Amino acid sequence: MNKILLPLLLFVTSTCFAQSWVQQSNIPSGRHHPITFSLNGIGYAVTGTSPSNQRTNSVFSYDPSNDTWGTLPTFPGAARSFGIGVTNNGFAYMGFGFATNYLNDFWRFDLSDSSWTQLASCGCTGRRHPAMISIGGKIYVGLGDDATGDRNDWWEYQISSNTWRRITNLPGPGRHHPFMFNAGGEVFAGLGHSGQVIYKDWYKLDTLSGTWTSQSQFPGQARVAGTQFDANGYGYVLSGDGSNHSWMSTGEFWRYDPSLDSWTQLAAHPGRSRWAPGSFVINNEVYFFGGLDRLINAYPTNMWKYTLANPATGISESAEALNLEVFPNPADREILWNVDLNSQLTQVILINALGQTVMNESANSGKLDVQDLNDGLYFVQFFRDAKLIKTSKVLIQH
Repeated sequence: MNKILLPLLLFVTSTCFAQSWVQQSNIPSGRHHPITFSLNGIGYAVTGTSPSNQRTNSVFSYDPSNDTWGTLPTFPGAARSFGIGVTNNGFAYMGFGFATNYLNDFWRFDLSDSSWTQLASCGCTGRRHPAMISIGGKIYVGLGDDATGDRNDWWEYQISSNTWRRITNLPGPGRHHPFMFNAGGEVFAGLGHSGQVIYKDWYKLDTLSGTWTSQSQFPGQARVAGTQFDANGYGYVLSGDGSNHSWMSTGEFWRYDPSLDSWTQLAAHPGRSRWAPGSFVINNEVYFFGGLDRLINAYPTNMWKYTLANPATGISESAEALNLEVFPNPADREILWNVDLNSQLTQVILINALGQTVMNESANSGKLDVQDLNDGLYFVQFFRDAKLIKTSKVLIQH
């Protein structure tokens, strides 16, 4: 029986980051749905749809040390688009997508000699743009659409035995073009679409029990067909089509913290959003490229680099957020906060565990009177003008 827990309360921290996007060398050819990954400091873009709307089997490599792209021997499997890939223990694994039919094949790439080995095909139906996540000695694949429509089934690939087995279905609807990543050693997936329905739901897989847990909904526009990656224990969602399955004015960029089940919005990539772009992470820097500019039906060739925040540096929040504290905690009669920032803060909102706003006060007061509120967990949100600066948890206990 599927185990579905009630969603945790979503809270979003939007902060100003010192990082900015920096343009790098153009990719050799524009394309959407490239399969992208990095190995040993080199980035790769494999297959995808070319500007002439042809499925490809080309393999490009990128060396950040000299900011240059190269071309490797072609991928030996069927030329395709809508595929997906991951890395595990020094190898890349990829497959699925669409050629002249829906594919369920699976391949391993060996960086040492740039060779490809065909592995056991998935016992699932062939499908376009499923989710794929690598964790430990296993790879998890699910969702996507096949010849019958959108799927919500999931499969586990055991690397050591080269075998597949079916696991518990996602409790949400079937979909394709989802987002997914390994964040903090846990499997997460969601978003995507089925027909014109674009989803914002988000789920975590317990890989030991095989149960899915519903998480807080994604706070940005409902999202489909962007790119995603993980680094430093966080997951990231970047660009794609928005809630109307069309381009967004900016390439929205969000970071997910699995320990808090919370999202932080980062600096959007330059230009409009792109449908089905690619990305890879090398030395704590993400490289973003490819996709389709839906507004003008163009295949961009420019590539952009963004330096990711490392939790060890403490730059994941702005300085004012780091210094802003609430007390006492637990609180009985009042919630207070340090007052040195009151000249900059404008508003304080208190939210209960159901996501309901129970208090909305001016920040100048320096306190919230909570003696008439029920005991429980609450969230204090601090704003400067319309910008959310920080969210803090506080327990009210009389």
